[in-house]
Amino acid sequence: MSKDDGVDWAAYLEQFHAERAGAAEAVLSRAVGGDHSPYRWLARAVSVSATVVLDLACGSGPMSRELAQPGRTVIGLDLSAGELALAAQRSSGPWVRADALRLPVRDASVEVVTSSLGLVVAQPLGEVLAEVARVLRPGGVLAAIAPALRPLWPRDVELLTQVNARLRTRPQFPGPVELAGFTKTLQHHGLKRVEDARELYHFRIEGRVDAETMLRSLYLPTTRWSRVEAAIEYLEARVQRHGPVEIAIPMRRLVAIK
Repeated sequence: MSKDDGVDWAAYLEQFHAERAGAAEAVLSRAVGGDHSPYRWLARAVSVSATVVLDLACGSGPMSRELAQPGRTVIGLDLSAGELALAAQRSSGPWVRADALRLPVRDASVEVVTSSLGLVVAQPLGEVLAEVARVLRPGGVLAAIAPALRPLWPRDVELLTQVNARLRTRPQFPGPVELAGFTKTLQHHGLKRVEDARELYHFRIEGRVDAETMLRSLYLPTTRWSRVEAAIEYLEARVQRHGPVEIAIPMRRLVAIK
């Protein structure tokens, strides 16, 4: 899991999720767009009749809890032991530690595969989608959310620019944020895209703790902590001067059918 950016992503991700299990959930569970969080938005793409769901790169398990209902099994799968340990503290699972490139799941045995952020983390994407297609039943659905570059309001751009200036970088992912060539890759593996939607969420920062929560959730593999601290202090000072601030989180929801 790497690309030509000089980052050993496998090592970075292993350490990040061991030390910061639940960091993504801490932000996305509080991010609001209209009347819902990104997790609720993803859950709305799953049919109420689905009885077997595989949540790929499940992290600390927010989607398993969001999707829980009588008669449904949601299998949470992740490579991070730290994330799965936290998930197991919060709900009963089942939880499986495995690589998204080698899913320990029978062919055509799953009705829905969900993934929150996993499509930009587990790489190469083509191999991940090949495994998704293999485990989905005919007519099965892939539903995923991923970070996006838009939509953004001008005020959002101004604030993010100030934060990134102090970090001297943008948050990074192992894969491309806008999932270049996604539709063709889906088609290559027998999946048809049926939805590509975007939504803008905001995470409210009311003080230093919130700023730390936000910054600790970001993948910043080449950034020194002193730069992260500078961004935290900037947000804290801005709150003190002007009151709570809202950090924009643009997201994309993609749905495909086998």
